[in-house]
Amino acid sequence: MAKNIEFTDAQKEAIKAAVQKAETRTSGEIVPYFVAASDDYEETNLRAALLFILIALGTLGSLSFSWNLPFAITPMEVVLFTLAMGAVGYGLSRFVSPFRKMLIPKDLMHAKVQQRASSAFLSEEVFLTEKRTGIVILVSNFERMVEVLGDSGINEKVNKADWQQVVELIIAGIKNGDPAKGIIDGVERCGELLVEAGVDKPADNPNELSDDIRLGQ
Repeated sequence: MAKNIEFTDAQKEAIKAAVQKAETRTSGEIVPYFVAASDDYEETNLRAALLFILIALGTLGSLSFSWNLPFAITPMEVVLFTLAMGAVGYGLSRFVSPFRKMLIPKDLMHAKVQQRASSAFLSEEVFLTEKRTGIVILVSNFERMVEVLGDSGINEKVNKADWQQVVELIIAGIKNGDPAKGIIDGVERCGELLVEAGVDKPADNPNELSDDIRLGQ
């Protein structure tokens, strides 16, 4: 899948500190969640294998029809060649991320990231905050996509379009080779948006969710 990114202990602590700081002025509970990819896209690997098989058969058929084959080949050799080409296609898609990414429609990647964000929202029990003010910031490295998913208490006050500022900051950090800084910048902006939207922090508001970054596969 995508190149694995490891966060140092110092980076994890810096992200945690950013979450704690952002939550000092708002009742919003921010949950940063980083995954290498939102799906294994196995169907794309199989599609790549089929594509290479068709290319192999098409090439052999064209050369044979035009009498340009350099030597005679048997049906068994045709089968072995096409299977080998299929294996090459599968391997390229499975292990070469840029190649696989070219075969995946952007809409499909976006849908997978949204599904992973929804899954994280449930698995981390973000919906259990007292005032329904939990937020998941799902960062998916392979797709270079970020999904911000807020609970009902957040969505009543913050326009979904405003989260694009958070998304852009995090993606910029990933592109610059510093995903930790991107996440920190995104978390800080998330906190600012919550304050601007009037998601205030009552005096008795406890810290209901862990401030640590969650790391998925």
